[in-house]
Order: sequence, then C-alpha cells, then structure tokens
Amino acid sequence: MIHKKTKDGKYTLRTATPADAEQMEEVQRICFPTLASHELLTKAHFANHIRIFPEGQLVITDHDKVIASSSTLRISFPKLDHTFMEVTDNLWITNSHIPNGEWLYQFDIGVLPAYRGQKLSTELYNTQQELVKSLDMKGQILVGMTIGYARYKDQFSIETYCEKLKNNELTDPTITPQRKAGFEWVQPIYHYLDDPTAGNCSVLMVWPLEGVSFQEYIQ
Repeated sequence: MIHKKTKDGKYTLRTATPADAEQMEEVQRICFPTLASHELLTKAHFANHIRIFPEGQLVITDHDKVIASSSTLRISFPKLDHTFMEVTDNLWITNSHIPNGEWLYQFDIGVLPAYRGQKLSTELYNTQQELVKSLDMKGQILVGMTIGYARYKDQFSIETYCEKLKNNELTDPTITPQRKAGFEWVQPIYHYLDDPTAGNCSVLMVWPLEGVSFQEYIQ
C-alpha cells in the first residue's frame, strides 16, 4: 500500500481506505457538476472499489481532508468504442475488474478546484505508473473527458474539437495535462458518457511502460 508525501511536501498521497469513501463522493460531485446523475460515483461505489481492488484506489489529503482521488481497475485492453458504464460494470467494477488484467484502467480522477494547478493529477498518474511496474502490468489506460468543449460548442462540432486537440491547435483542461503527463492519444469515443457540455465525449489514451507497444490492440 502507498503512503507518501507529495513532491512539495504539503500533502499526503496514499491508498484509499473505506473511511475515505464519503469524501471521495464529495470530490466527485464537486468536480463533475454536469455529469448525468446516474453516472456519478457514490460512497457505496467507492467503498466497493476499495474492497475489490484496494491498491488501485488513491487519495491525496490535506491533513484529514480528501482533496483529490483516483479510481482504477485492472482489465484486458478494451474494445475501442466502449462506454464508461460498460467498463465500470455500471460503476461497481465487481464484474469488470480482472485480477490479473494486464492494463490499469483509470476511470475516475478529481482534484478539488481550490487545489488545482499544483500538478496533483500528475502525481497520481506517476504513482499509478509505479503501481503498473510493481504489478508487472503493461501500462495505464484512461478516457479523458473533453471538458473544454463547453467553450467551443457553438463554434464547431465535437469531432472538430477533438481533431484540433489532437493536432495541438487547442488545449483542454483535462486532455492536455494528461498528454503532458505521458499518455498517448488513441482516439475519441463520442458516446462514452452522458455529459452534453463535454459533447458526451472522451478521448482514449494509453501510457505503456517503456518497451511495451499498444499498437497491436488498435489495428
């Protein structure tokens, strides 16, 4: 299990415990105000994730306050057009988590607004990459929400927005930091979740360990 200080020494990054589940729900609610209610993770969901795959659930705390969290499961490489509800087993992960899965799939990450801009999400990604190594897995997968589309939805389609992101013609509050952290663009999934402000879209990205190729999975 993980328990360490963040790089600046201000906060603690550690493995989540059942006692964190209620605060993790609050982080989720604050970070995703426009996500459909049936896709929001609750205290009960977080508690189940911790029970099923404890080492894959992380929080960052400021004293006793959870200020950021990340939720993952182990899977085989997913089909490219999967949805959030499919990969999370309707948010529970009970039937979608594969104990010996070769890829670490991050299906949730949130940092409270007052703590953003301190690279806390990057610290979570990097810690997860260390977990991938320790568990002899191949790499991380995530599907980042196109949160920034809300600013452009009256100008062009979500398809155009994604193309501009891919070509680095635009930046997105979620996708851009994830790419800078080490994740490689695979493709958009245009009906990944239910959030019209994000165009119901997210971008599938992969961060393989050095020497691991994911190209065979996306042919």
